[in-house]
Amino acid sequence: MVNVFVDTSFFKALVDNKDDFHLKAVKIWENLSHEKPLMVTTNYVLDEVFTLIRTRGGLKKVDQFRQFLAQAGSEIKIVRIAVNDEAMAWDWFLKNWSGLSFTDCVSFAVMNRLGITKVLTFDDHFSRAGFKVIS
Repeated sequence: MVNVFVDTSFFKALVDNKDDFHLKAVKIWENLSHEKPLMVTTNYVLDEVFTLIRTRGGLKKVDQFRQFLAQAGSEIKIVRIAVNDEAMAWDWFLKNWSGLSFTDCVSFAVMNRLGITKVLTFDDHFSRAGFKVIS
């Protein structure tokens, strides 16, 4: 299977059993674990996830997520954002879609740069930007 990008909303749902999409995220993750794709995310996404989980679930949940990332090891590749990714992100950000974060726009740019077309997310902006959401 080709590389799959993992977005903030998916990570949050995966580790937060109170999230509306938790059970769906767990099922998708388990199904994909058999196919062994390389999961790709960015330092921007992780920054957003750490803050979101801390705000909604506390430090204990953030530490659990950090441990999850450590256990996932080589299954999840963390890509650092390049200056060109930020520059390309403005093309989407200036479209002013409702609720579109700059982190999402940077994710779109990274996905394009790396040739990734599939994404784990519960955010409809990714499909609107032309990516295939795995559900």
